[in-house]
Amino acid sequence: MMLYKYVSFNSAIIMLNKLSLGFTGLEDLNDPFECTNFGFSNAGSITPANAVRIFKQHFSRKYAVSSLTRNPLNSLMWSHYGDSHRGVVVGIDADECGLTLDKEFIIPAQLGEIIYVGTKNKNLNGVPSEKHLNELRSTMTFNPEIRNYLKQAFLYKSLEWGYEEEVRVIKSLSDFKFSYHDTDDKLLTKDGKWNIVRNKYLGQPLFCYKIPQSGIKEIYLGANVYRNAARIEEGKNKQAVEDNIEFIKSFGCNVFKCEPDVSTWDLMPVEL
Repeated sequence: MMLYKYVSFNSAIIMLNKLSLGFTGLEDLNDPFECTNFGFSNAGSITPANAVRIFKQHFSRKYAVSSLTRNPLNSLMWSHYGDSHRGVVVGIDADECGLTLDKEFIIPAQLGEIIYVGTKNKNLNGVPSEKHLNELRSTMTFNPEIRNYLKQAFLYKSLEWGYEEEVRVIKSLSDFKFSYHDTDDKLLTKDGKWNIVRNKYLGQPLFCYKIPQSGIKEIYLGANVYRNAARIEEGKNKQAVEDNIEFIKSFGCNVFKCEPDVSTWDLMPVEL
């Protein structure tokens, strides 16, 4: 199962050097509608708005999300998540990297395809109650056969986001010992499979999952990737950018440069 991660050029270099895939806490995602599609009834004493607020607070620091996609040649994705075509797309074999393991992930890759809808669920989960909260606290496995809150929280998005063709992998953070507001990086598991690093500018934690180099099968350079070097001040890190491009080209997998097709609006991969 091949999935793709759109990242900036600098993030790609870090990802490839450290062989890790980043997971972001729910509250740090960019869509304010995340975790609001529970479909509670308004027939009870607790309003749907208050119930959603409580449920979202519960989820916000208990789960982390890695967003991937099925298409490495999506022009909009390159513009929005690939640093205006100056970035990189990393092609990952989800099976080889362990992203399909239900023992590791509460929602593994094969169950994480986003459902894009025009309207939110209505009256799906009944009147919110203490029973609902108890179910949330005890639900640690994802069963696609039953109605469950994890699916409502993480796998529904508005139709406007449909161009992303997103597939999510969700990690429960319940077994990790950390403080959300710590400033230090740290290992989260003794085997080194998970660690936490901090965004120096935003202070947000990034949960990093170790993946094997053999699980990275393809790398795509954006159509404007060489402008990374051109926009660096003369004599300042320009050579480092060019060296990093050479590092990517020699990584040990198929490497492509995305080029705009002259006769269509498609991006064409040119193998380097």
